[in-house]
Parts: sequence; structure tokens; C-alpha cells
Amino acid sequence: RGLRKHEILNGIWTENFVEEANLAQHIYMVRKALKDNGDSEDFIETIPKYGYRFIGDVSEEFADMAPLHLSLDRERSEPENTNGNHSDEIIGSPVQKLNPAIHISAASAENTALSKPPVPITSNSRIIKWFAFAFLFVAIISLITYFFYPDGEPEPGIAKIRSIAILPFNQIGGGADEKLGLGIADSLISKLGNQKEISVSPTSTIVKFLEQGTDSAIEIGEKLDVDAVLTGTIQRENDTVRVNVQLISVKDKTPTWSDKFDSKFSNIFALQDRISEQVATRLSLKLQEPTQVEKNNKYTENIEAYQAYTIGLYYYDQRSEENLPKAVEQFEKAIKNDPNFAPAYALAADSYSLIAYYKFKSMPEAEAIAKARQMANKALQLDPRSSEALTALGLVALYDKSPEEAGSLYRRAIEIKPNNTAARLRLAVMLTLNDTLVDAIGELRLAQKADPTSMVANQTLTRLLRLNREPDEAMIFCRKALEIDPKSAAARSYLAEIFEQKGEHDKAADELDSLLKDSPNDPEFNLLRSRVAAKNGNSNEARAFLQKGLTNRKPDEFSYELATAYLFLNEKPKALEVLRNAKENTLIYYIHLKFDSNLDEIRKDKEFASILEAAKLRLDPSYK
Repeated sequence: RGLRKHEILNGIWTENFVEEANLAQHIYMVRKALKDNGDSEDFIETIPKYGYRFIGDVSEEFADMAPLHLSLDRERSEPENTNGNHSDEIIGSPVQKLNPAIHISAASAENTALSKPPVPITSNSRIIKWFAFAFLFVAIISLITYFFYPDGEPEPGIAKIRSIAILPFNQIGGGADEKLGLGIADSLISKLGNQKEISVSPTSTIVKFLEQGTDSAIEIGEKLDVDAVLTGTIQRENDTVRVNVQLISVKDKTPTWSDKFDSKFSNIFALQDRISEQVATRLSLKLQEPTQVEKNNKYTENIEAYQAYTIGLYYYDQRSEENLPKAVEQFEKAIKNDPNFAPAYALAADSYSLIAYYKFKSMPEAEAIAKARQMANKALQLDPRSSEALTALGLVALYDKSPEEAGSLYRRAIEIKPNNTAARLRLAVMLTLNDTLVDAIGELRLAQKADPTSMVANQTLTRLLRLNREPDEAMIFCRKALEIDPKSAAARSYLAEIFEQKGEHDKAADELDSLLKDSPNDPEFNLLRSRVAAKNGNSNEARAFLQKGLTNRKPDEFSYELATAYLFLNEKPKALEVLRNAKENTLIYYIHLKFDSNLDEIRKDKEFASILEAAKLRLDPSYK
């Protein structure tokens, strides 16, 4: 019969409290001892919601007076190669490989004069088999427990970890390639990032620290507000790679686990599997089995494709007009080397969609959208669960003026990969079409928590909180954005609007004057400054800034800012005329019309209702 979980827990850890996750870890280690890859069920079968059952073939051979012997020491059974490396491509703990049929025997007659011919056992063989298995099973688990938990307690800090940042691995020695370290980190993030029990910082977060290289691991963990940081070093010599990993508790500022892994460089992908399984095990994730950590079976095993992908990943996370085309070039190079490389198609698709979204000049908008659609569909053909491909298709749906479809695609992307910050940010914008901003703000909070260093997350949350009339909290995230980039013109303008909303018009004016000193002809800043002056009772000053804003404003730009400037100069008909003739078709314009307190004076006007409906119709032609 099988052994129930509580039977194992009570039988081995009689006086200690041990979580089921720790039991799963030990089962993993037993499997690893019996067969060196740790993910086989040749010997131990998991019975869901019950426990475990031994399914290996057992044979018995007994000799009188001979001791029972089972060596688990690889050093005694497998000589090392002359170059000092084990024969395995991947080296973990030094344990002996066993064949699927376990053979328990006494010392042979060649090694002892006390041996006699074996006496076959024919009765009650099933009981004896189970006794032999139970003895072996308990012995191995007891040894593992002794080595890992000598005091019967889990390692300090492990149980507290519910969020983790996996930093780019540092390459040491000659021929350093920082992109290799980023690639390994991205692979681990992809493997562990789909778990609901633990929050894993996305690649877009950690890539920033690859550029800076000044903060310690603990400082990065504190900035990201995570419980632990996984760091690693890569040492490559010819075709051999050694990876050292360390899991550091941010609160305790001490390592909770470390290990090293050796591999042939050509087998870097199996190395990533081994590391991710070990990390998941050590974190005591509440999985049915640690080996359920998702394998990157849609990744490549082509080294050239992998290297091009990791370089593309670096450029993709810059999100700039200069770097997105470079990202596309590298992803397409990866695809050329491996036509079945799903993640390369997915990120190429999102790169194209961002080029179209930001209207970058490197490619016509329609062409970029067509490429994005093609690449995303190919990625989904190869991997129907590609979260990044669904995220790219969300922007394509927006281009097609189908915001409801975009929102549905983003939800599906998040369901597959909870740490997909880009999908959360874009979904939040979609949710602003609802009657309240509560859902959108909630989604943005999750995105900002996953990536506290994201300018987009902090600035968008700032804007929506202000529109939702929560200026004090908006100020908190605006300050965070300015800590990340003190020169951000957008964040500084948001700060001015928060001061304005709080009635601190002098502070708002000072902030806008500072912006105008750098960009004196900017139409948006001049129109905002006009509105603040009007609220402060300086009508002449307000009209001067208004005129400068009108002079430099292009048609169909900043209609909201112009209308509110007129409104606080007591020119309501002109304000309504501007909004009536506006052609803007962006969500930002629409949500300002729908929620901004500066329009409260005309929001109940009958004409305003038709203006709002026309703005939504421009945004979504299917709206009736």
C-alpha cells in the first residue's frame, strides 16, 4: 500500500512540527538520491491528496552473518575522470545512480570468507519487500534530515520568503558577457514567475540593475521591497560552466542557502532547470511536488539563438526609440537560428507593438502592427500559453479600436503569468473605461508592487490617484517616480497638478515655472500655468500664459488643458467649444473628461454628455 503523508511526518519527525512543503522537499531529495535527475517516478509514485507509494522492483539476496550494505557514495562506485570532472554533464550532490531495479545484497563471496550460498525467501515476499523499502526509505530521509535540519527545524528565513528578486548573474574570469547572466536570470524568472504562492520580480525590473551595477544585493532587495534576493556568478572556461547561487534574506541580511552547479556550456538549459528546481525546493513553495516548477520547454536549445535572445531582451527592456529596433533585430536573429523559439517571437511581437504605440519613426505604424500581429500569432501557435504574446496582441487590439478585446487578452496574460507587469499596466488603462477608477488603481498597485522602480507604474498610479481625488496618496507615488528620475518632466508636471488640487497654488506655480525655464515654449506647461494663475486670481498672467500656449499648440493637442484654462478664466462657452471640436482619440484624454475635478463645473451640462460620448466613440467605434 502507499504511505499517507501524516504517516511519514509522524514516523520520522515525531517531536517536531514540519510543513508538508518540507516533506515534498525530502521526497525530492530521495528521488534525487535514487536517480540523479530528481524528477523521475521510477521508484516513488505520488498519489495526489494521499501520499507516496514505492513502485520499483525489489529483489532479495541474503547471506548468513553478512551485513546489509547499500553504498550511496559515488566516490566508491564511480571513479572520477582524469581531468577532475565527474562524468555527468550536470553535477549536483555526489550520490550514486541506481538502476530501476534496486538490488540489496550482502558482501560478495570474493570479499569475505564468511559468505554462504544465498537462501531464497519464497514466503511472505511482499511483506519482506515492503520492509526492505521502508528501511531504505526511512534511512535515506533520516540522513537527509540530519544533514539539512540537524536540530529538526527548517533553515532560518526560508519560511518567511514570499517575494523574491532574481538578479542578473555576474560572470567572472575572462570573456565576461553580462547578457549571459541576464539570460539565466530571465529563464529562472520565467520558470518561477507563474507560481501564486510567491511573487517574483519581472525581468523588466532586474535589468535596470544590470546597467547600474552600484547597489549591493541587499540594497536592491530593499528597493524592490522583496523578502529575498537570488544572486549568482558564472565562471566559464572553454565549454565548461560553473554557476554559484546564493539566496539572501533581505530582512536578516544573511544567506539562507547556497549551491554550485557544473555543466557543459552546451547544456546550459538543463543547468537552468536544475537551479530553478533547487530554488523552488529551498523556498518551500506549497506545490504538490517541487518538480512541478514549469520547464521552459518552449525555450531553445540552440546556443546562438539563446545568446541573440538574451541580447534582445536587454534592448527590449530599455523601451526606447533607439533600442527597440535593436531588440527586434536580435529576436529575429534568434528566430533564424531556431524557428521554433516561441519567446523570441513573443518579444519581437511586443517590440513591434510598442514601436507602433509610441509612434516611433523607425517603422510606419501600420507596418509595425502587422508585424506584431504576425509574430504574436506564431508565438501562440508554438506556445498557446505565451503571456508575452497575448500582451502584444492587446496593443494590436487597441490599434484595431477594440479595448474590450485588449482587456480580455491582458487578463489572460496575467492569469498565465502573474508577474507580467506590462500586462497589468495595460489592463489598468483599459479598466479606466469603467464607471470608477477603483479597479484600475487596484491593478496599478499590483504592478507597482511587482516593480517598485518602474517609472511607468509610479507615474500612471500618480495620475489616476489624482483623477480619483486622492492627492495625498498621489503625492507618495509621484515622489517615488522623482526618486527614480528627478529630471522627469512628466512627474514634475504631475507634482504641480497635485499641489494645484490641494489648493497650494504657489507651489504649483513654482514647479511649472521650473519646467518652463527648461522648455519655455511647451504648450502643455504654458496652459497648465495659465490655469494655476487663473485659480490664484492673476487673470492677466493667466491670459499671457494662455496666449503662449495657443501660439505653440498644434491642432488637436492638449484640448483638455486649453478648455480648463478657459474655464477658470470664466469663459465657459469657449471651453465647451474646444471640447466639442476636439479630435483626440486617446484613453488619457477620455479619462480626464470623465473624472477630472477641473471639469466639475460643466460636467452636468447637457452638451458635456454628448462631448463625452463622442470621445468614447472615437476611442471605440463599437460603443453605442
